[in-house]
Amino acid sequence: MRIGSNDSKSMSEGAVPDRSNTWRVFFWFLPFFLSFIVFLLSFPIDRRIPFWPHRYLFEVYVDWFLFVTPVVTIVGLVLFILKSRHGYYSRLQKWLFAITFLVTILLNPFILLGLCID
Repeated sequence: MRIGSNDSKSMSEGAVPDRSNTWRVFFWFLPFFLSFIVFLLSFPIDRRIPFWPHRYLFEVYVDWFLFVTPVVTIVGLVLFILKSRHGYYSRLQKWLFAITFLVTILLNPFILLGLCID
């Protein structure tokens, strides 16, 4: 009598993990890159927001780059580390992730520093 099943879905030690959704981690960096593009296109940023008269546009960017983008960057990093331990990523994907993470880590403080210096 065998213990276990002959199920084809069970994962053996030598099986290759499913790599169909490995690019999903890069979507966690989209909030930073899309907001960076919007930031570059929205100059001058010292304008008041019409529907929110007590806030300036640069204050919204400071809040976004201070609170939102670090959180999604950390989530993307944690997901990448967890999945890379299981061998989900190829060498190219690891290099692309490293470059994406480096750009995010370098640009976010640069933008915040530029916004906060007055």
